[in-house]
Amino acid sequence: MKTKKGPVSVQSFHYDLVAPDEEVKQDLKITIDHPELKDNNGEPMDESEGRIVQVVIPFEIHPQGAPFKVSGLIGQVSQLIDFHGNPEDISNKDVKQISRPLVEYIETITYQITAITLNHGVSLNFSPSDTVEPNDAMRDLQKKNKKE
Repeated sequence: MKTKKGPVSVQSFHYDLVAPDEEVKQDLKITIDHPELKDNNGEPMDESEGRIVQVVIPFEIHPQGAPFKVSGLIGQVSQLIDFHGNPEDISNKDVKQISRPLVEYIETITYQITAITLNHGVSLNFSPSDTVEPNDAMRDLQKKNKKE
């Protein structure tokens, strides 16, 4: 899917030292919605080329045996070229594609902060085939639309 992407926005990022034996977490929840964005004149943004969506990923990650955990919220506004449907109509494959830059951002920030705090960077290395998928609400909407 072709896209025009805005800048990645890190709305929050938390790094905490924890006991290495604390519960392992790898929670990344992808949410996609259609924001009501306005141009400089207060008019709705032009979507003639395709639907404008906002991808948001709240996350909480504690790698196994690691002395830290990270959590936060990261997002990005994108225009999906030649797609004029609703966010729930986006295929899982396309959701993974448009959310991948955000996941890579989480990986990069985590590596950089651990390089400073632990004197060596920790790579999370989520692959595009990992289980980073639309959240339950998004899947329910996709199922509902397929039935209709």
